[in-house]
Amino acid sequence: MTTQFLFGPAGWSYKDWEGTVYPDDKPGDFDQLRFIAQSFDFVEVNTTFYHIPSPKLTAGWAEKTSSLPNFKFWVKLYQQFTHLRKITTQDVTQFKAAIEPLKQSGKLEGLLVQFPYSFKLNTGYLKYFEGLTDVFKEYTLAAEFRHNSWERKEFLDILKKRNIIWVNIDQPVISQSLALTSYVTHPGICYFRLHGRNAKTWFSHDGRDARYDYSYNTLELNEIAQKIKELAALAKSIFISGNNHYKGSAIKNLGELKNILEKLSNPPA
Repeated sequence: MTTQFLFGPAGWSYKDWEGTVYPDDKPGDFDQLRFIAQSFDFVEVNTTFYHIPSPKLTAGWAEKTSSLPNFKFWVKLYQQFTHLRKITTQDVTQFKAAIEPLKQSGKLEGLLVQFPYSFKLNTGYLKYFEGLTDVFKEYTLAAEFRHNSWERKEFLDILKKRNIIWVNIDQPVISQSLALTSYVTHPGICYFRLHGRNAKTWFSHDGRDARYDYSYNTLELNEIAQKIKELAALAKSIFISGNNHYKGSAIKNLGELKNILEKLSNPPA
């Protein structure tokens, strides 16, 4: 089995990408999403975490990337469902309607269900997780946990039974934060998300940019590449996302990681 390594950033609309990721001198028809789609295999949609967009907006994303049929979207689930843990029929209906244009166009790879550090494994939260994923079971689901209590064989087995992807994450390991893992719980897809290792600001109130202001060095990227390579024989597709987005560090690091993985996969004779 040949494994595909697929690379993509978390989001594409950042002011600090002007002049770093996006050129200062842009043509009149320049579009940020099109620019990213030409260089990457997928993108994670962040805006759906903060509010539910209109179907018109998501249809526009599909249209802008229509010339690249293999380019996909991972859509982050609305924070009402994952962080506030409120599921209403109205929100569910509205969210599904919002992503329908991506689904209909074949652009929707799946939903990213990202939980906060405070979401720890206990009977109540496990029951909530199962109920939430039942609500969205018609989609491919990738679940991200940041607390290490979820790293248990019994829970990984639950994910396997439900065909839900365990998201392997790299984040600052503080207190009971989840360390870098390498698990496959879905028959065809594996997922890695790189958040950076900015321990100083991870739990601070300095804002999103401060938390994700981190550039991986070569040693760290080699460590991550080895973890990813371990799973190459177990997954058909491995999605690798860079969320250390501040000033385009994710873009730079994903390119470096791609080169490392290519060398590991094709060693010199």
